[in-house]
Amino acid sequence: MKRTIILASKSPRRLDILRSHGYEPVVLPVDADESLPEGIDMESAVRLLALKKARACFDIVSGKDEYSGCIIIGADTIVYKDEIMGKPEDRQDAFRMLDAIRGTCHYVSTGVAFIYVDSGKESVVNDVTAVYCRNYTDEDIEAYLDTDEPYDKAGAYAIQGIFGKHIDHIEGDYENVVGLPFHVIDKYLTLV
Repeated sequence: MKRTIILASKSPRRLDILRSHGYEPVVLPVDADESLPEGIDMESAVRLLALKKARACFDIVSGKDEYSGCIIIGADTIVYKDEIMGKPEDRQDAFRMLDAIRGTCHYVSTGVAFIYVDSGKESVVNDVTAVYCRNYTDEDIEAYLDTDEPYDKAGAYAIQGIFGKHIDHIEGDYENVVGLPFHVIDKYLTLV
């Protein structure tokens, strides 16, 4: 039996991934503090941010009968290449990120936090994928930055979008790079 999911995210990509696996979640985006402690590593960062989002959602739905039996999913994705790269602040920041990852390997990590609404029990997982970029030009970056695609994405790109042509290959899970590693969360979504 499938649990009803509350997705604590406004990401259309996460929603699409859940739908592609047969789930129709309740979408309840939240505002959560996304500050990180100095020096935190990539995997700890995404796990912490995902948990902050799931807890913020839990605070909203806890004790409401219509959410009984549901499971909350909070998620966060970052790109790592010598530093944690979140969403770019502006065009210059996006250029800097795309310049840093060209012709090299970087890592994408997505943290996923689960909170069972009835019990408040929490679990957190994450996945890491190595992504290898082609050696694209400054002109390629500028052309990409002229689109709307890079500005709301970790690392300033979307593998599933037009930037995909600049990806040579990946080692790991494609859905993780898009924003939700379904293969590692499936067991949390079904009742045994």
